[in-house]
Amino acid sequence: MTWLGNTPFWNPYQLLTYAPLFNRSSSTPNLILALAFVFFFPSSFFILAVFISVADPLSILASIAGLVALADLIFRSGTKYVKSYRGASTEVGNLIREIRSLSVILHNLSLVAFDLEETEPTAAVHESSSVLQPHYLHDCHQLLRRLETGLSRTEASLDSGSEHQRLYARLKWPFTSTESKEMIQDVQRYNQIIHTALAADSLAMLKHCLSRQDEIKNGLDKISLTAEGILEIQVKISHDAKRNQVLRDFGRVNPRGEYETNRKLRQGRTGLWLTQGPDFDFWYSTPGSRLWCSGIPGAGKSVLAVAMTEECLQRNAQNTRKAVAYFFCTYKNESSQHSTTILSSLCMQLEMQSESAFQILQEYHDQLFSGRDLSARPTAETLAQKLHLICACFTRTYIIVDGLDECDHRVAANVECLAKLSLLQGYDVINMALSSRDKIIIRQRLKNDFPHVEIKAHTEDLQLYVASELSERIASKQLRLRDQSLKDLIMTRLVGEVKGI
Repeated sequence: MTWLGNTPFWNPYQLLTYAPLFNRSSSTPNLILALAFVFFFPSSFFILAVFISVADPLSILASIAGLVALADLIFRSGTKYVKSYRGASTEVGNLIREIRSLSVILHNLSLVAFDLEETEPTAAVHESSSVLQPHYLHDCHQLLRRLETGLSRTEASLDSGSEHQRLYARLKWPFTSTESKEMIQDVQRYNQIIHTALAADSLAMLKHCLSRQDEIKNGLDKISLTAEGILEIQVKISHDAKRNQVLRDFGRVNPRGEYETNRKLRQGRTGLWLTQGPDFDFWYSTPGSRLWCSGIPGAGKSVLAVAMTEECLQRNAQNTRKAVAYFFCTYKNESSQHSTTILSSLCMQLEMQSESAFQILQEYHDQLFSGRDLSARPTAETLAQKLHLICACFTRTYIIVDGLDECDHRVAANVECLAKLSLLQGYDVINMALSSRDKIIIRQRLKNDFPHVEIKAHTEDLQLYVASELSERIASKQLRLRDQSLKDLIMTRLVGEVKGI
């Protein structure tokens, strides 16, 4: 491995040369190589970003396997604490026992998921973005993450060279008695939910058991609400020849293709950290709110834009007075980079959801194309005015635009146009979310008006991925460990040192 030591990994782009090493289809044990890089080159943590980006997305089976590994780690850390301090409270012992039960039932669930994926291989491949997301796995992961974070600090103190720190760690459990009791109740609830999922006889039923669909939809028929139904914005007006002409003229660039492409890339629990988080909840529920999501190339901005759009569509499903429109700017399609194209598409999508909105757009269409000037084209200024009027036809309009950084020399103009649209509104009916790379020209315009969310490799996602990969390689004997504590060390070191890259 001497050639590795001479490779200038401080330049992340040169590392892409070695991307084939980390391809899952390769016979090379990918994770072992990644671990070697991290341990031998501790400053080169860009390696994990490449490793993650070229790997297959997590399936529900991999997610469960990752949770099993994490629960095992917590059980071993908690047991170590209990044995080091015989005066540990009853709640601590009860919590550790519940975690042990959770680990066992999660392992059983992984066997069920494996069996179902083996018997339904076609469904497992093609159901990439089901409406039913395994929310309870996400919630369970958040709880385990909280426990692991607290216990890792305690374990570090127990292994400290300072006698004072070791004594303090033995006497101080990282959670209060009330917090421990609440976590016990949460773990018991997850055990009950997962126990129900064990009876699933299909992947769809398994996902249904692990989702919060009943809570989200308040009893709406889950079976009829398929992924295709979510994707299709409901057309609430009837079309004749003239109306179809209006749609064609204002919808010359249809964002549906980009939506479909990125939607297929969205797997399992991707994006739940955002759509189930406080930033998105505030943006969705607060009239006139704005949000700017930024990230490095390949961070998943477009996939998260799809996740946000789908979440809005789901939450709006029973409210016809709320509307959603989206657009994807891409460097591959020069036409998608014009502000007139963006605004025209947004107008076209919204007019399909309201008769009043259609009347506004139809009148503007008549002004443009019914006169003698057959070369007339809509202007960005007038389209922005019409879009503002169209949005006022709804109690709330959610607009999501991705890829503003891909608009070449039009970046500044497009950002300014959309920012003005979101700010110059009288009734706070427009909730706008923009997504792009963190370019200075974009940041300078949005920093004061758009709350910022950075899209990066979140620790909890990386942890789940690494845990599942470790478990898979240990099971297939690609990785042999004599001591299970080494598995915990590998997972915590590898994830901890990445620092969100």
